Amino acid sequence: MRVPAMKWTDELLDPLRKAGDPLADAAIEEIYELGRQEQVREALLALEGNSEAVPDGLPPKLQEYFTRSAVLPEWADTRLTARGQGLLGRYQGHITTTLLCGSLPLCYSCGDGAQVLYSSTRLTQGVFRRLMETAQFVVDVLETGGLGPGARGVRTAQKIRLLHATMRYHLSRKEDWDTSWGVPVNQEDLAATLMSFSVIIPRGLARLGVEPPAQDRDAFFRIWRIIGYVLGVAEKVNPSTFDDGAALVDAVLRRQQRPSEAGTVLTKGVLDYIREVLPTPLFAGVGPTLMRHLAGDRTADIVSVPPADHTKLALAAQSPLSMGYAKAGDTVPLLAKASNELGLAVFKQGLRLTNKGRRYQWQVPTGLTPTTSA
Repeated sequence: MRVPAMKWTDELLDPLRKAGDPLADAAIEEIYELGRQEQVREALLALEGNSEAVPDGLPPKLQEYFTRSAVLPEWADTRLTARGQGLLGRYQGHITTTLLCGSLPLCYSCGDGAQVLYSSTRLTQGVFRRLMETAQFVVDVLETGGLGPGARGVRTAQKIRLLHATMRYHLSRKEDWDTSWGVPVNQEDLAATLMSFSVIIPRGLARLGVEPPAQDRDAFFRIWRIIGYVLGVAEKVNPSTFDDGAALVDAVLRRQQRPSEAGTVLTKGVLDYIREVLPTPLFAGVGPTLMRHLAGDRTADIVSVPPADHTKLALAAQSPLSMGYAKAGDTVPLLAKASNELGLAVFKQGLRLTNKGRRYQWQVPTGLTPTTSA
């Protein structure tokens, strides 16, 4: 179902704020009705590599969920998938930085959607782990073969979909959840989050002067369309073309962008994390400068990003501790180099070192506490 760009209207999108994910929601509700949440969590934890067979003995609706959500759509094209996956190898650093400094601030600038992560504490505490989980997700789905039948990327998406359903289950039952925000992790927010990968990453690459060819960009977009299908994004808000996706994310931003304490706190967590990755004072301007460049000044102002500081970035470029930043003569090449180095540092410090070579993984949490390890 291809929804033309001009149809991303309030009339289409408003009902989606009240819509969840019936298949995953039914599975999670059954788990809690049976009181088997801890047993299920432990069973899924055993799927450490995200490529093992689903264990026997799970509740019926959860078994049905894993069976049905593993079936890829008929329109999935393995040739396009392979082409789109090649972008990770070429632009790993830029993709990671665009997620940190472009996609996340844009998501957090949506005042209602930001309430979910803020309320669940998933990105207000344990910021580093949560960001590493996102990085692991990107690696799983973009690695060669990651979206084949029974592949790691599909299983990762299935787990994340269950995580979303668990968050809906708990948050919708909290007394302080404001129903004007919509259903937690609703279909509009799911679609916008999907576009933060499929649209915002290519846009970010272009802003960094490393724009991929249109065919590669479209192949990358199609990968995320498959992932959206596995994640339970409704067909009507899972666009088939990059242009439609770009129009959708612009429509959601038009509807949802507003200042909120949630968005400000979440963004501060990312900026603090960047300072930890690049700890020397010379790099103090990297996070705010890249955020303003990739997300735009309007978005940056909404989530209270400090002013850009190209002077500090230029000084960092000339420092012997600069990790190879180019000289400051042209802003975009300088920012592109800073972006690449930051992104590679995230991978080095996160996936390769701090987790001692083990994969980050997702579980079905039993609650929404600061110690939730999903």
